[in-house]
Amino acid sequence: MEGTRVQILSEIYAWIKDLTGPQIFWLAGMAGTGKSAIAWTICATADKDLEIVFGGSFFCSRSTGLSAQRDVRCVIPTLAQLMARQSDVFARALDAELKVDPEVLHQQVDVQVKKLLYKPLLALRDSQIPIVFVIDALDECSGQLTGSEALDNAETHRIVSDMLEALVAFSRSDDRLPVKFLVTSRPETHIRDTHVSDIAFSKILRLHTVDKEQINADIRRYVSEKLFATSTLRPLFTETDVNTLVVVSDGLFIVAATALKYALGSGTDLAVARFKSLLASTQDKLSVRATEPLDRMYAIIVEDAANMGHADTDSLKSLLCIIASLLAARMTLSVSALAELLDILSGQLRASMTRLHAVFHVPDDNDDTSLRPIHASFGDYLLGRAPSHLRISTSLGHEALARGCLRVMDTGLHFNVSRSRSSFEPTSSVKPNGIALSLEYACLQWIYHIAAFLVAVQSESNIDRSLRSHIRSWFDRKPRQQSEFDRLVSRIVRPRLLFWLEVMSLLDQVHRAAAMLMFAAATVRFRPMWVFVNAKRSA
Repeated sequence: MEGTRVQILSEIYAWIKDLTGPQIFWLAGMAGTGKSAIAWTICATADKDLEIVFGGSFFCSRSTGLSAQRDVRCVIPTLAQLMARQSDVFARALDAELKVDPEVLHQQVDVQVKKLLYKPLLALRDSQIPIVFVIDALDECSGQLTGSEALDNAETHRIVSDMLEALVAFSRSDDRLPVKFLVTSRPETHIRDTHVSDIAFSKILRLHTVDKEQINADIRRYVSEKLFATSTLRPLFTETDVNTLVVVSDGLFIVAATALKYALGSGTDLAVARFKSLLASTQDKLSVRATEPLDRMYAIIVEDAANMGHADTDSLKSLLCIIASLLAARMTLSVSALAELLDILSGQLRASMTRLHAVFHVPDDNDDTSLRPIHASFGDYLLGRAPSHLRISTSLGHEALARGCLRVMDTGLHFNVSRSRSSFEPTSSVKPNGIALSLEYACLQWIYHIAAFLVAVQSESNIDRSLRSHIRSWFDRKPRQQSEFDRLVSRIVRPRLLFWLEVMSLLDQVHRAAAMLMFAAATVRFRPMWVFVNAKRSA
């Protein structure tokens, strides 16, 4: 919002234009303090400023459904590509580096920083115009199950640390380049332990140290704008309501935004009642810890969505199972696709998700593939900090989606799934309407969810078994043992292997099929190689 964060934005902007100061600015803060909003504003402003070259940005995110936005290995190549679009001089220098070492994209991140950024930028060393790069939410990079290129969280954290150290080395080189790096993140250990957190090498602003009155003034401006936005709302709220929400927010912008979306999202008639009940529920629960208002807010929203106190425990279990599945999804889904994977009606799923609109983006169209959590901190809360009756385990969502993928493949894979006119003609490059998003997701992700479930269930010491039984009841009405995935894969995938390959061909993903099969063979008792052996003998 215009007129907010003025002092912080001014400080960052002055740093960008000061070519004699530190080349790295670390903006640190916990979830919900507005780091990404600040980073986005800097990008938008720098892009329009003729006295700044906006080199590029990379916004890491666990909530978009795009695995690349969680993969730290994509950061430096992306920034190099974006900078090449801004400067022909840089593009030619980068091209020369790639001709010398075309394999640099597969090398260590410190080598990438040197060859994809530092060396090409030497061609611009005499420029007096600052070049700024923005890397947002580095803490949201996480390990991904991607077959032979799998990264666990420990490896991801190591790469993040190596990249930051490489940027520090960049800034300490003898060649003083007109380059600035704005990096934002939570103050996680693997980031704090690098030289980026050393004031000798970086300019540092920790948002929790910003004057509380300044933050509250910005939040008050935002709340007032929303509560008094229309002539209909204006008579319903008072300055006392504004001040109370500012206190409840306790310095977290996301608390104010979530509260207003929750209160105003159901229409004017319910706005006052929801607003008052929300404040009454949170007002006497506040703590000096900044996470508690956010956590309490999430608890209220989930309990309200489950209609606790007026429904049986199965209502809450069903809701948590849906949420767990969405948090575990490896790409964004539609309402209809998730409903198909979970074997429930789209209307039933929409009814549950609509009551979570404050924390999930729920598209109006059932086929719109943008169903996702709005903020990663909601998942962090349910997976780690929530009370026992609301907490979910990592394995729950992966088990639900693994079973859903296998069930959809069981019913959706069949002879001539591509609807080809003849087996003598090449498979069409156009995906037929019969390949629903649920089947597409199942074919691309089934083994990864099985593997993630098996890994998670081994590391979880206190799993809510009743919730897991609830998930299983959606599919077969009886509890199964973990080893059941061996039998499910053999019963469903093996006899439909060629049909699955046909779908992978339609999706232009055949190159992933072999890696997925090898991953499956190492994960469950599944040996699909007989297909290829028999095919060779027949030939």
